[in-house]
Amino acid sequence: MRKKVVMITLSLLVFITGMRAQASLEQGDAKYKAGQITEAIELYEKAANEGSAEAKYKLAMIYHEGDGVEKNHITAVMWLKRAVRQRYAKAEYQLALCYVDGHGVPVSYDKAIMYMKASAYRGYNVAQKRLAELYSKGIIVEADQKESDRWMAMYRGEPINIAELHPTKIKAPADTTKVSVKEPEIKPAEKVVAKTTDSIPQMVVEVDSDGVTRQRILFWLYNSQDASSLKETDNKQLKEKENLKLAHVPLEAIRKSINDEETARQTEESSQNNQETPKESEPKKEPEGNGAPVVKILYPEDQSYFHTDIVKLKYQLLAQGLEGATQIVVMVDGVRQSDTRAVKQANTIDVEVPNRDCTIMMYAQNERGNSVPATIRLIRENATQFDLPHLYAVVIGVGDYDDPVLPDLKLATKDAQDFARAVESKKGYPYSDVQVKLLCDQEATRSDIFEAMQWMAQEARPNDLCMFFFAGHGYRDEKDRFYFVPFGGKTGRTYECFSSFDFRTAADEINSKLIIFADACYSAALLGDNRSASAQHFVEQLRRSKNGMMLYASSSGDTKSKENTSWGNGAFTKALLEAFHGAARHDGDEGLSTRALEIYLYEAVRRTTGYKQTPYLVNPNVIEHFNIFTYEK
Repeated sequence: MRKKVVMITLSLLVFITGMRAQASLEQGDAKYKAGQITEAIELYEKAANEGSAEAKYKLAMIYHEGDGVEKNHITAVMWLKRAVRQRYAKAEYQLALCYVDGHGVPVSYDKAIMYMKASAYRGYNVAQKRLAELYSKGIIVEADQKESDRWMAMYRGEPINIAELHPTKIKAPADTTKVSVKEPEIKPAEKVVAKTTDSIPQMVVEVDSDGVTRQRILFWLYNSQDASSLKETDNKQLKEKENLKLAHVPLEAIRKSINDEETARQTEESSQNNQETPKESEPKKEPEGNGAPVVKILYPEDQSYFHTDIVKLKYQLLAQGLEGATQIVVMVDGVRQSDTRAVKQANTIDVEVPNRDCTIMMYAQNERGNSVPATIRLIRENATQFDLPHLYAVVIGVGDYDDPVLPDLKLATKDAQDFARAVESKKGYPYSDVQVKLLCDQEATRSDIFEAMQWMAQEARPNDLCMFFFAGHGYRDEKDRFYFVPFGGKTGRTYECFSSFDFRTAADEINSKLIIFADACYSAALLGDNRSASAQHFVEQLRRSKNGMMLYASSSGDTKSKENTSWGNGAFTKALLEAFHGAARHDGDEGLSTRALEIYLYEAVRRTTGYKQTPYLVNPNVIEHFNIFTYEK
């Protein structure tokens, strides 16, 4: 009886919260239509916090477009990812576009296709049509007209074999005839049922008399014993931007299938015998019929805009069995790139580009000759040399742990949020732009941290400054290896943690100065408000890194880092924030130098903790001290 009462109570709470979220969303829509963007954002945030995926999507689009606010791709991606967790198809599609353009995330065509397919499977016809275009033109993916036709058929609401859209094997329940989905009766309607095989489920398309197409796709993934059905979606007059009822297809299943496809492809390619690389030569125009390789640039398209110093090219190679012995040569404005490498079909290559419009030429060569060069022209956004540097920061706070060895931390996420705000306030001192990627708790998984580091490496230039802040638990295993413990990480499964080697690998890709603020522990024996101390192994990893880095560690030796709710922050972050707000300033100082910060942290942290905690600075490559930011005059 008690269990039943609890279930009813929870159901009522969910219902009431949903009603509140809808009310806040509608109020936000009214404010937005009236041009009151600030008020609209507040109401959308309220609806988002109450669980509205649509509100999260609308917030993302406001920041993505800079509609009444300063354009902020990082904030846009944050809201998109939150909506994607609720399987909101429009958010999945927009996130896919962000991965194509590198807006707020590192460029990843594989992730772009994954999220676009997820959106399309949920019935979002804009994604369906775009996939048809991509496969037809060979953009991002290899050209495949059959795949294009299938996506276009889904877009038009035509009966199709859903399994053909997904090359991975799809297993249906043992007896598909017993599967049924209750649908409201629709009259009048004409129902067309596609052919069904023993292992392939069916797609049902219903056409109302008024021209409204309703499609329902029934299919099963990966030995599932229950059918997962797409909810009804309206596709009236094939308009792209109507309100759709979105399907509940697990993104994890789509991700797994795409990974399976990639694994199968790589396995097939690895079985080919590698041959000795031929000598390099300048490209010669030879007829394709003589067996010479053929190369095509899939992305970016000709006349595309770019804004980073490195552009990721995706290309298709046809070498008639000699892919393992074929090399790609890339030239930028007639200058040959330094490295020429062996390639795989539909691979990617990073190309350094100048701070101006440029022409990229690519050709393939093997023992049968050289391909006809593929050429594209790229246009640099704001192609002027910036004198002022940019500041990029990845700020992480994890306090919610599901590990009996690691107690929850009360102030870790607040530390990260407060530090992020302090960094954002430094725009103009002297940075022309400040971008902060804030990851807290469920948004700070190992993969999220990797992606954030890749984003920072993609954006930063040599004269920029990068920061990495981590507040949370650390761990040292029996071999004395150091790990940051992200959300979902466990001391018993260190492969889920972010190791010092992981960090060094990611940091090596950053082509600028990097400051690390580590308020993390490595001890498994933690008590109360203590965050334990040093990370000598981590420091050793930093010493092996190629770029200029500095580490500010929250404590040294075997002392413990303290947090106390009466301070408002952990002792280390409290002192760090004070320094950022001017407490370390002396007469004549133009800005906060790395040396001045070291001295202030040492004195303030020891004073706050009664001399029980001592922070320290590690400068593994002995780089010269510099100003982190300038003071306001």
